[in-house]
Amino acid sequence: MSNDPNESEMPYDSCEDIGTPLNVQLCAKYKRSFAYITMKDRLPIILTQVIDHMSREKENIVNEYGKGALEELKIAIGKISKLKNELQTNKPLILLEGNASDVTIWNAFLKQLKDEEGNDPRWFHSAWLATECYMYRRLREAFELTDTLTSFDPFRSKKQAALLDSLGTINVLCTYVKRLVEQQNCHCSTDIKNEFMKLLYVDLWGNRCDLSLSGGEKVLMEEDPLQKIGQLTEYILIDEAEKVWNTLAVNREKSDVIVDMVLDNAGYELYTDLCLADLLVTFSLASQVRFRAKVLPWYVSDVCIPDFQWTLQILSNSENSEVSALANRWLGHMKSGKWVLCADEFWTLPHVFNQMQNVDPTLYQELSNAVLMIIKGDLNYRKLTGDINWEPTKPFSEALSGFRPTNIAALRTLKADTICGLLAGQAEDTAAKSSEWLISGQYAVVQYSSL
Repeated sequence: MSNDPNESEMPYDSCEDIGTPLNVQLCAKYKRSFAYITMKDRLPIILTQVIDHMSREKENIVNEYGKGALEELKIAIGKISKLKNELQTNKPLILLEGNASDVTIWNAFLKQLKDEEGNDPRWFHSAWLATECYMYRRLREAFELTDTLTSFDPFRSKKQAALLDSLGTINVLCTYVKRLVEQQNCHCSTDIKNEFMKLLYVDLWGNRCDLSLSGGEKVLMEEDPLQKIGQLTEYILIDEAEKVWNTLAVNREKSDVIVDMVLDNAGYELYTDLCLADLLVTFSLASQVRFRAKVLPWYVSDVCIPDFQWTLQILSNSENSEVSALANRWLGHMKSGKWVLCADEFWTLPHVFNQMQNVDPTLYQELSNAVLMIIKGDLNYRKLTGDINWEPTKPFSEALSGFRPTNIAALRTLKADTICGLLAGQAEDTAAKSSEWLISGQYAVVQYSSL
């Protein structure tokens, strides 16, 4: 048995039985935190599901990737099992292997983390953002180092099911959006604003469909989203949608208005992203929308380029004529350049956004050329605001800690215990209504920071 007090077969014993102190990064060493629950329960479950999926689907995987994949599947399963054990026993975070372009950046980050902490970084003792991102990067490594499975996405079937299981809701939303864009010349500016607000809120609440929060279990969307948004107004704790509209309206019909959308979940949420993006280019609120996807499978349901492409392809071939017509319209946006799909390495690095200018100055410069950056979801919000347990009343713009490439709109349903920008007493009042208000996805924010 090691004499190192950081190492234990039961790492939970070394964690503190308190909530996360104010003004420190979220970390699993605090037992009364969502980070602790994530490390102890949620992430091991996700890894177990990956192993089970690979074992159950090995014949189909071999049929798709070739006979050589059979042996490499066994090796990958062994690596993922080892990763799960390292997590559960609080082992040090080891350096990444291989020649991928991000390995050097990751390993430099891990070495810097060791210098800052004075010890080897560990699952339950280092910053939650770093350790959780690291788990998904190590999971990717299990396939990246193979010959046959380099493009394998262990979450692909879950992401595809998330779309297919939402087709009823998608049909309703599609009918609405298709009629809206077909009547683009019949809308005054007030009407356009109302429609923008409506689809912005639909897009906001689409963010509830996060498979990493549910441990990979299905999150079904079966209601009419347009009717539902009125009932959900009281759950939007901060609503600065008016400021988002004003930024777009003042630049309307200019020839070079770019809107960046940093994507979160595939499935239904991506569909709501596409609906909002169609409105932006149709009504001259943007001349181009750039979708920012992940370069590798991430947090179970995050959008990668193949997910985006598959979504448009499957919808364009739908038996529902309205769904297929709208999807083919969107394929036209891709061909014309009104829509652009990008995959940036930075989104799957462990860095918070205020480090972007140093880590990826090219991306920062690209974002600065946009009029608006729409940031979707909880993980992006955590990175945007430093993943710190701020005083809830801390101004949103201050929590950005200098990250200001352009005007920023954050659309997030709350699924992690960090928040800023609330009014005095608002956090306490909301907590009295629901003890899990920060992590349940029941509450949401639309927050804005101007350049």
